[in-house]
Amino acid sequence: MSSFPQSGIWTGPSDNTLNFRTDYFIPADLQGDFGGIQEVLAEIVTTERLNRLRQVAAQRTRAVMPVFESTHHSHNISAVLRTADAFGFQDVSFVYHQTDMKFRLNDSVERGSSMWLLTRRAASIEDCAKVLKASGYKILLVSLPTFARTSDYYQNDLPSFAAHEIGNETFNQVVGESRIALVSGNEKFGISDKWVEFADGYVHVSMNGFVESLNVSVCAGIILHSLRTQWLKQRNLHALSQAGQHLLVEHWLARSCQNARPVVEREKPLLIPWFEFVRGGKFFRPFDV
Repeated sequence: MSSFPQSGIWTGPSDNTLNFRTDYFIPADLQGDFGGIQEVLAEIVTTERLNRLRQVAAQRTRAVMPVFESTHHSHNISAVLRTADAFGFQDVSFVYHQTDMKFRLNDSVERGSSMWLLTRRAASIEDCAKVLKASGYKILLVSLPTFARTSDYYQNDLPSFAAHEIGNETFNQVVGESRIALVSGNEKFGISDKWVEFADGYVHVSMNGFVESLNVSVCAGIILHSLRTQWLKQRNLHALSQAGQHLLVEHWLARSCQNARPVVEREKPLLIPWFEFVRGGKFFRPFDV
């Protein structure tokens, strides 16, 4: 079993302290079990599979968190999750104004990508934005180039960038070394005006034809690809620590291995609390109250 690392994961000043930032969190009473799942599941996990999980974890970054407001089309949501996984962004957040609304996936589009991501739901725009700002994120709002859906509350003093301008000198001056929250709005109405209180800028995809907009998942994909390219130029920023990579591998093993829990129960039942904690992704809980 691995010894618990001293950096890369927030532990809090006490066992019962929750971290309201976006850092990954492990309470003190579970730190001694860090790494235990890989050890116990060694009998049912091939070396090839374990190496693949480690390889993907090493390519993950938390430099960008896609945030979606009231996006409800299962096809769009599934496509976005698949894109986030493909480009190595680990965390995705959703904000819904109706408490009974939740995102639904389309299995034929999503192709299991949600298993490898950590998705969370914020109770409101304000709650989401405040956590992101307190965590040091720059909030960029995805808009149409014409601001057609945001013209009533578009702020002229906020910088605006096309996807192909991501990484230029002005963009780097605005973002600096901060992480980015990329906020996309509802398929019909776009982004709510409440976001403008917290925004640091706008980003869009340039249009060169007769159409005035792109599908939200296509637009997000283009911008996320540009952000991934930008991150690759400065990989020292917001790459996962060894501890973070190790934690993700534990999480993926617990979620994806068939009969994982029965094996843990048989071989090391005292590890079950850690198994349930890490399988449920409870180490990422930025919007918990």
